[in-house]
Amino acid sequence: MTRTLFTGSPMLRERPLLVPLLALAAGLTGADLSGTLVPFPFAIAALCCLLLSCFIRNSLPVAVCTFVFFLVWGLYALTPWKSPAPSTCTVQRFVAPDPVIVEGIVTSRPVATPVGSNFILRTEAVITEGRAVPVNGAMMVYVSAGDVVLARGDRVRCAARIARPRRLGLPGEFDYPRYLAFQGVGVTGRVATADDIVLMRGAAEASPLRMFDLAARRLGDFIRASVPDNDVSSVLTALLLGDQKRIPEQLNAAYTRAGVNHILSISGFHVGIIAFFIVQLSLLIAVRFEAPALECNLRRLVLLLALPAMVLYLFLTGAAPATARSVIMLVAFVLALYAERETDPVNALLLSALFLLAVNPPSLFDLSFQLSFLALWGIVIAVPPVMERFSAIRRGWLRALLQFVAASCAASFATAVPVLFYFNQASLNGIIANFLIVPLLGYGAVLSGFCALPFVPILAPPAHLLLWLAGKLTALSNRLVLLCAELPLLRFHGITRLDVLLFLGFMCTLTFIRGRRLKVALCALLPSAAIFAHVVVPSAADGRLHVTMLSVGQAESILVRLPNGGTMLVDGGGYLHDTGRDFGERFLGPALFKLGVGRVDRMVMTHAHPDHVGGLPFVARTFPVGEFWEPASGGSGALYDRLRATLAARGVPVRSLAAGDRFEPAPGVDVEVLSPPRRAPHRMEQEPDDTEMNEDSLAFRLRYGDASLLFTADTGFPAEERMLRRDKDLKATVLKVGHHGSRFSTSEAFLDRVAPTIALISAGHGNSFGLPSARTLDLLERRGIRTYRTDRDGTIELVSDGNGWSVTTPYPP
Repeated sequence: MTRTLFTGSPMLRERPLLVPLLALAAGLTGADLSGTLVPFPFAIAALCCLLLSCFIRNSLPVAVCTFVFFLVWGLYALTPWKSPAPSTCTVQRFVAPDPVIVEGIVTSRPVATPVGSNFILRTEAVITEGRAVPVNGAMMVYVSAGDVVLARGDRVRCAARIARPRRLGLPGEFDYPRYLAFQGVGVTGRVATADDIVLMRGAAEASPLRMFDLAARRLGDFIRASVPDNDVSSVLTALLLGDQKRIPEQLNAAYTRAGVNHILSISGFHVGIIAFFIVQLSLLIAVRFEAPALECNLRRLVLLLALPAMVLYLFLTGAAPATARSVIMLVAFVLALYAERETDPVNALLLSALFLLAVNPPSLFDLSFQLSFLALWGIVIAVPPVMERFSAIRRGWLRALLQFVAASCAASFATAVPVLFYFNQASLNGIIANFLIVPLLGYGAVLSGFCALPFVPILAPPAHLLLWLAGKLTALSNRLVLLCAELPLLRFHGITRLDVLLFLGFMCTLTFIRGRRLKVALCALLPSAAIFAHVVVPSAADGRLHVTMLSVGQAESILVRLPNGGTMLVDGGGYLHDTGRDFGERFLGPALFKLGVGRVDRMVMTHAHPDHVGGLPFVARTFPVGEFWEPASGGSGALYDRLRATLAARGVPVRSLAAGDRFEPAPGVDVEVLSPPRRAPHRMEQEPDDTEMNEDSLAFRLRYGDASLLFTADTGFPAEERMLRRDKDLKATVLKVGHHGSRFSTSEAFLDRVAPTIALISAGHGNSFGLPSARTLDLLERRGIRTYRTDRDGTIELVSDGNGWSVTTPYPP
C-alpha cells in the first residue's frame, strides 16, 4: 500500500507520511477542543474503507480514505483520557477536605522539585473506619517536603487529602485538570512530608522500567555528592538524566530569559552529541583489530552499535517526548544509512512525530513536544539552503560556525510565535547566548558528564574527576546565563490561536509547497493576514464600562476598563502564605495579557494583605503604570515594601486616599472614596494588626451614568458603621461583598443602604475558612440579589453602557 499511496502528487509521493500526520493531528485537536469523541466502530469502519481502497487503481480514493482513517483515529484516540470507562469503586468517591489513608502502586518515576516531590499512584484501597475499601484510578501524589525514595512497582500507603484538580477560571490559565487527565490522573493527593509515606512492599509489582528508575536515582545521588553546589548539580542532573525539576526556580527562569533553556531538555542536540561520541569511540577501538576491519564495514557496524546505547539512555532519562523524538529520528537515519538508502530529515521528522502520536496521542498537547518539534523543523528547512548559498566557504571552522549560527537563528525564530502565545514573551537572546553556553554545556559538560556515568558503579575516582570538570563548566555556564538573562526580552501580549495557525501554515508552505510562485504568494499572504487581524482589533475605547472580577482563588483582583479605554487594576490577588512563588507571574500577569491589557493607568491597593497585594509587584515591574492609589493608612510587609520600591524605581506617582476624596478617571466616570478616614501618615512606627488593616481598607464607589459599583475590599462591620454614619447615600447597583463574604461583614443595615441588585464575591473553591459564609449568602438570597461567586462561576465580567449591567461568566472553572 505504501508503494502506491498518493501516486498522483509528486510532493505526496516524496512525503508519504504528511497526510496521515496532518489528519491525525487534526483529529486529536478537534477531539480536544470540541470534546467530540467517535466510537471505536467508526475507526474500524474507516480502516476497512482504507484497506478496500487499496484495490482501486486510482490513487485518489486511497488518499481520501487515508486522510479519513487517520482523522477518525484522532477523534477516537483520546477516548481513554477524555472519557475513561466508568467505575463504581473509583478513588474519586473519597474526595474530602480531611486526609484518608490510601494504598497503591507507584507507576511513575518520582520527581523531586525545590519544594517537594510528586509521583503517580495507581490506587488499590482506601482505609476507612478500620477496613480496606477496594478502589481504582490514578492519583497524583504531591509531597510538600522531602525527597521521595521510591521506584515504579513499589506498594506504598500514605495519609493524603484527596481533591479533584480544578481550574481557577482565569483567562490565560494553564489547564491543570487537562494536563493530569492526559496522564490518566483523575485526582490529586497532598501528603505533608516524605516520611508520611510508608513502603509496604518494594517491587510489589514487576515493572520493566524499575531498574532504569533505580539506576537514575543512584546516578543522581552520585552527581549531587560529587558536586555539592545545588545550582550546579541540578543543572548537571538535567543535562545527563533529564531531571529538570530540581533546578531552582530563579536559575531556571534565567535560562529561559537567556534563550538557552532548550539545552536543559535532553533532545536532538544531546542525543546527536552522545551518539557521535559513541560512534567515534567505537571506531577508534575497532580499527585496532584487523579482523573486523577486513571482514565488515566498520562504519555501518558502529552505527548499529550506537542504537542500543541510545535506546537505553532514552529510558534512563525518563523517555521524555523530546528525547524519544530524537532517538526515533536517529534510528531512522541509521537504518537508512545501513540500508544505503537516501536519508531525508523532513521524512525522519514526520516519522518520529507520527510514531510518538500513535503510541501516546496526548503527546501532541505536550509543550516540550511542540517546541522541540518546531525547533528541529525550523533547523531542517532553514539550514540546508543557507549552507548551500554559502557553499563558497570552504574552511572547516568557518563553515561550522556559519552552520551553528544558522541553526541557532532557525530554532529561535521557529519557536518564537508559540512561545509568545504560551508565555507572552520570547527571548531571542539565545542567538547570542548559544555561542557561549552550547560549547560549555553541550560539548563540555554533557560529554564529560556522560563519560562519568559508566564509571559510577565500578570505579568512583574517574567518575568524580569527570564530574568535577563538568561541574566547573556548568558553574561557568550559570554565571554567563545570569548575565545574558539581563538582556531585554521580546514581549508581545496579543498572540492568538489564529496567529499560531497562520504561522504553522507559513512553515508548511516553506516545507511542502513546490511551485515557486505559489510559495512566494503564500509566504506573503499568511503573515499579512496575521498583521491585518491585529490591525483591525476593535478599540478598547468603546464607550462602555467593563468590570472583570478575576477568579484568583482565596484572594481578590478586579480589572476596570473605562469607557475611554483607560484601565484600573484594583488589587492583585496573591497567596495567603509565602510559597516562594510569584503570584503575579504565574496567574495575574497571564490573565491581564490574555485580556489585552498593555498598560495599567491606575493601580489600586485596597490594603496590604498578601491575598490582595501579592500580584502587584510583578505588574509594577512588567506593565507601564500611570499612578498608584493606596489607603491613607498605608501598608506594611515584605510584599508591600517590594511594591513601593518598584514603583519608586520606575517613578510612578503615589496617591494616599481617604474618605471624601473624589476623582474623574474618565469623562462621565466618578470615583468617590468612602473609607478609611484620614488619620496618621501611612508609615506608622507600630504595624497594624490584620483586623485593623481590614477595617482601614480602601472602599470607594465608581459611577458611570446610572450604573454604579461599590468596592468594599476586606471591610467588616466597624468600617461599614463608619460609612453609614458619614454618608447618607451609599446606593450602588453592584456590591462587591466585603471580606470574601465573611459573616463579619455585609450587615443588614449596610445592605439596606446600598440596595444592590447584583453582588460579587471573590472566594477560593473549598477554602478552609468556609467563605462565603452561609449567613451572608442567606442574607443576599432573602433580598433577591443576584449573586456571582468566583469559586463557582470563575471570572465574572460586567459591562455597562451607563444604564444597566450585563453579566457573563466566560471562563468557568
